[in-house]
Amino acid sequence: MSPLLVIVAIVLVDLLGFTIVMPLLGPFAKSYQFSPDQIGMLMAAFPLCQLIAGPILGKLSDRYGRRPVLIFSQMGTAISFVIMAFSQNFTIMLLARMLDGASGGNILVAQAYIADITRPEHRARSYGLIGAAFGVGFVLGPLLGGLIVSLPIAHEWQLRLPFLVAAAFSTFAWILVVLRLPESHNVDGAKQGEARVFSLHGLADTLHLPGVGRLVLIGSLNVLAFAALEGTFALYLRERLGWTERGAMFAFAFLGLVTAFVQGGLIRRLVPRFGEPKLIIAGLFFSVLGFVGLGAATTGALLFVAIIAVGLGQGCASPSISGLLSRVTPGSEQGAVFGVYVSAQTLARLVNYYVSNRLLGQVAPAAPFWEAAVVAAIALGAAIVATRAGFAIAHEGVDEGIAETVANEVPAV
Repeated sequence: MSPLLVIVAIVLVDLLGFTIVMPLLGPFAKSYQFSPDQIGMLMAAFPLCQLIAGPILGKLSDRYGRRPVLIFSQMGTAISFVIMAFSQNFTIMLLARMLDGASGGNILVAQAYIADITRPEHRARSYGLIGAAFGVGFVLGPLLGGLIVSLPIAHEWQLRLPFLVAAAFSTFAWILVVLRLPESHNVDGAKQGEARVFSLHGLADTLHLPGVGRLVLIGSLNVLAFAALEGTFALYLRERLGWTERGAMFAFAFLGLVTAFVQGGLIRRLVPRFGEPKLIIAGLFFSVLGFVGLGAATTGALLFVAIIAVGLGQGCASPSISGLLSRVTPGSEQGAVFGVYVSAQTLARLVNYYVSNRLLGQVAPAAPFWEAAVVAAIALGAAIVATRAGFAIAHEGVDEGIAETVANEVPAV
């Protein structure tokens, strides 16, 4: 197996573990009678530590190599899942989530590894494999989680067993790194690591580039809205519609399937015909409709219509924002811009994982989705204003390889 296929397999296996656990984290914490604040903290701990650790892991991989950092990060993720499975103490669980987040910068190291071993003209195809791994992971992970929680075992272990399965996946990824992944580091890696560092100075420089600031704002608002669903969907389904954890996992898988269908195939036909600005507006419009539908849903039929709308919206908006951002950014600034963009998205998730759980616990089960609808509507308004102000750019002279790379590198879900 080539190093490229090994690193893609590692990303896929790691994502399977993550997507098995993420939809169940809320119900798992709720089963221990944790407060909405505590559930929000458990959700937010991962992106917070990922935001801090990502640039650090990138720099360490520049200095010591990609392979040692990947070995450390996979081990940390596996240990965190085991701790979650056997702990009943909030503080211990919070520390485990922080460990998982601190290990969660490994996707940036994996991307740097691909850049090390792939020629620039072939990177679009290589990053496309990472995008495909994300799509497969976000469909198969929740499906597998749904099957696990359906096993005829004690209810307590129905919620603990998925964490042990996720730990097994992370351990398998660790074994792949140790046994099958050669070192790839070269002198060009230092530039990539520095480009991803999130700092106030770097943020100011990035946002002053023409068109970049608006796109980063719109993309971050889009993620801020979607984080409300990521962080509360399983608890919402249980408290609003009386669904079990098994049903929530299958609903997550259906959302991932819709998004993957749009982003994995349909978007490639829509962009040449309509252009990214129109697709951003259309995607955000569908997202607003979908979040309103989730807020108002009282039946399974309305719920699935709303899920389709959200999936269409995210599938259109997210890659279109990333693709357009790549085209308005000078070639020499791509790394810096997307480093800030990814960091801003992580910060958005951190904020709304916490806020949405407070809304669900202290206001109403549907409150997070009404908040998401408002945020998505603000993003839609910003996109419309930006388009009227000359947001769209001509397609002539565009490096389509970069656009394709970014659209595949930053998945919607």
